[in-house]
Amino acid sequence: MSGLIRQSLRFGTVGLVNTAVGLMAIFAVIYFFGADPALANAVGYTIGFALSFVLNRLWTFGDTQAISHVLPSYLLAAAVSYLLNLSVVLVGTRQFGVQPYLVQFFGVGVYTVTLFLACRWFVFEAHTQPPAHRESSLSPRPDSF
Repeated sequence: MSGLIRQSLRFGTVGLVNTAVGLMAIFAVIYFFGADPALANAVGYTIGFALSFVLNRLWTFGDTQAISHVLPSYLLAAAVSYLLNLSVVLVGTRQFGVQPYLVQFFGVGVYTVTLFLACRWFVFEAHTQPPAHRESSLSPRPDSF
């Protein structure tokens, strides 16, 4: 299996976990607190962010660079992805009257594709082979923090 396909499958798996956690938080904030969909969206993505970073860094891309080196790039990639997601949510709910729960799924799709491409070619660009093809797996070097 090619590195791109393996990474895509791993990123997708991380994405499913992150999406499940994020959507549960989004729906809970809307349901229990009556929050605006944009605020609920921000809460959900904030909760899932750390999980996504750790799993994608170590498992999907097998990155061993110092966190201080990759985290700023990841933050930028996630911010751009989130802004695109938020645009979908806001335009969908405010301009087209799409039901707030449904529009979140469209936003998640935009976020996922954008973040994968950014991680592969910008954030973890030096690490295009998943961990199965390198010496380390989930354990970063001690000096990578």
